[in-house]
Amino acid sequence: MKRGVHKGRDSRSPNPEPSLGPPDKSLSGPGICIMPLQVQLKLQCLSTEDVTDRRVLRSRIDEQSSLICMLKRRADETILRYQALQKINTELEEQVTHCQEELDGARKKTEETEKSFRDLVACSQGIIEFMEEHKKKNVQLKLENEQLQKENQSLFSQKLHDKEVHVQKLMQDIKLLTEKYTKKENEYRCIFSQCLREKLAGCESKFLEQATQHKAKERSLLSQLHDAQQQHREGAEEQLALKETNIRESLMNLTNEKDKLLCLSVERGKVIQEKQKEIQQLERSWKEEKKARIKAQERFKLEAKAVNTDVRVKSLQSKVICWAKNAQYVFFSILQDFDAFKEHSTYLLAQERELNKTLRLVIG
Repeated sequence: MKRGVHKGRDSRSPNPEPSLGPPDKSLSGPGICIMPLQVQLKLQCLSTEDVTDRRVLRSRIDEQSSLICMLKRRADETILRYQALQKINTELEEQVTHCQEELDGARKKTEETEKSFRDLVACSQGIIEFMEEHKKKNVQLKLENEQLQKENQSLFSQKLHDKEVHVQKLMQDIKLLTEKYTKKENEYRCIFSQCLREKLAGCESKFLEQATQHKAKERSLLSQLHDAQQQHREGAEEQLALKETNIRESLMNLTNEKDKLLCLSVERGKVIQEKQKEIQQLERSWKEEKKARIKAQERFKLEAKAVNTDVRVKSLQSKVICWAKNAQYVFFSILQDFDAFKEHSTYLLAQERELNKTLRLVIG
């Protein structure tokens, strides 16, 4: 815009100054300069043209300055918009990074949930197996409960029958009393209808007394019935509690016997290991002694050949034979002890298995 302004200024030629010729000598005098009218008119025209040109230039300069201000404003607005867009872009980039982090976290969470789901599937399978085992045990316990209920019914059936008979008798008595009561009520009503008003008070008092007596009898009979039922329940509960205590005591005794047998089996196992070590040592010593005997026999043969003393050789041979016989006797006795110990340990293991079977049957 400034270049255009300068070009506009340069394109326009400067206003030529009025070329005034030399003053006319006829009109000039000493110290006096008199201009003609034509020259003055020309000067006025030139001054008016300069004023109009200046006004035009000023208007153009004002327009260009206003345009420059508008362009500056637009540039500032574009810069502000660019800065706002940069802020929005940075915020969007931050949101993108945050969303990416959230996606990574969500992926990790999904992986963890898949792992936990797999673990839960494995646990659920174990729980299902555990539930099936408990179902089987529940069925066994139900069967045992049914057996116990049958036993209880067989044990307490006679007493229950007697109590029921007694209760039925009491109920029959109550029915009879109620029937009598109703009959008497009807009789009293007939009497009350026939008697005069003067005897109403006495009859009513008597009737009320009898009614109270009958009610008292009914209450006493009901209390007796309730007491009989409570006694029956308490007796049944006591017998069940006694049975449970006996079963628990038997279980405790069986578990104690099992622990004792386990301790005995452990001790016997340790003794067996010690005996096996002793047998291995005796076998090693027997083998070494056998080798020594063979060497001694060879040495004795050489000495017999060298010395030619048959008596010494025979005595040494007899000693070696006696020593070998003693060693064999000791070895066979140890083997017999070991076999007896094995038989005893097998017997104890069989007893332990039987006890385990009984415990499983009792525990159910």
